[in-house]
Amino acid sequence: MTEACNLVTVHRTTGAVNVPRIVRVRSHSPSTETVYVRLLLGQTPKQWEEAAEALAVALRAERIGIERVRPQVIALIVQRSEPFTQVIIPPDIPAEADSASLANVYLGETEHGGDWYAPLIGQHWLIAGATGSGKNSVTWMALRACAPLIRDGLVRLHVINPKGTELNALRPVSYRYAETDKDIVEVMTSFWETMQERKRTLAEQGRRTFEMSRETPLELLVIDELGAVTGYGDRSLTRGAQAVLPLILSQARALGGSVIGALQEPTKDVIPQRDLFSLRVCLRATTAGHPDMVLGDDMRRRGALADEIPNAPESAGIGFVVKQRSRTPLRVRAAYCDDADIADLVRVAGWPHTELVSAG
Repeated sequence: MTEACNLVTVHRTTGAVNVPRIVRVRSHSPSTETVYVRLLLGQTPKQWEEAAEALAVALRAERIGIERVRPQVIALIVQRSEPFTQVIIPPDIPAEADSASLANVYLGETEHGGDWYAPLIGQHWLIAGATGSGKNSVTWMALRACAPLIRDGLVRLHVINPKGTELNALRPVSYRYAETDKDIVEVMTSFWETMQERKRTLAEQGRRTFEMSRETPLELLVIDELGAVTGYGDRSLTRGAQAVLPLILSQARALGGSVIGALQEPTKDVIPQRDLFSLRVCLRATTAGHPDMVLGDDMRRRGALADEIPNAPESAGIGFVVKQRSRTPLRVRAAYCDDADIADLVRVAGWPHTELVSAG
């Protein structure tokens, strides 16, 4: 197999063929296993990344991901079949704020059979995917974790909903809510002004870090259809959004502000601030270039084949994130929230002190 994929070396004098050695094999499930391989002298992980497609064919696998483990050792993540064959049911919403942790928000499952967690507080999230890919599954899971904190005034929700559909259920529990171009710019500008006020407050108190409290709640800005807001919407909207969004993304995390943005077309002109999002999720994509645009350079070559996820309802919520330590793509699936789960979120988060900004 390695010889057919040009992953062997030949001794110049003796002509002996040197073959990479398998260190160990770890099976995570019937669909996914990890093969640890010791590289030959002169080989690099990049050579294996470039041969990933040929390796997948040789191993009769659907996908091969390459992970750098340590010097001279790599791991081949071998996906033989789809690991996510069942819809993932979201866990119950915590009844009390003390039971809710935004340091580790449950989002779904990983291809290795473990739970998928991500920190929300002090972070910004970017969720990209084609129509029907399940982008808002990630958003709903984050908001379910926030529900008792919203109710108790520890989290304030700022919602931008250009389509007026997906997130309109959040209107009753939003601190600020906008659908029209004018209101969207106003909400984003107000969010940035709140961050500036927070900066002055921390300076006056001699504090360097934000602590969530009723006096200084986490300000959570949720933007659906981020591309329409920053790239291809009305000029007055995009100009206003582009004036404040880079400031929010670059400074708000330390001040108790987090952003969740969802979009369909992750091109550089639509979201030039991609690298300011600490968590990036790429669900089903329409072109081979989108995984790199969202996750970073060479991520598709290393196994983030988001453009090969089937365009089918049963694939909604499936995508890729990048492991922070190894910079390796990880296949994940977000839990699915139906209308009853969303209604439960709104019920728990119910908070009477809203300051709605909307045309209605």
